[in-house]
Amino acid sequence: MSKDIIEYLERLALISFTREEREKLIKELNKIIEMFNLINSVEGLDKWEPLYHVHDIPLTLREDDVVEGIDSERSILKDNAILVEGYVKAPKTVTE
Repeated sequence: MSKDIIEYLERLALISFTREEREKLIKELNKIIEMFNLINSVEGLDKWEPLYHVHDIPLTLREDDVVEGIDSERSILKDNAILVEGYVKAPKTVTE
């Protein structure tokens, strides 16, 4: 893993790392790459079927209920959400 790749990722994600963060990121990405190389080096895997689930459990889903239309008064939301001028107010997700 080179610093060029980290700089490329910074430009791609529109972020910048400190020198310490870059060094830590390089170490962590190298560990990930080493783990994948170890997995790729295992021989004889073509003899085994892929394991999808440890237990043979069927996926249980509920039945969908057909709804005739959207409640114009938003009675479903009035007890569970904060409404401002008819819109649901969500918490801030980005801070400065």
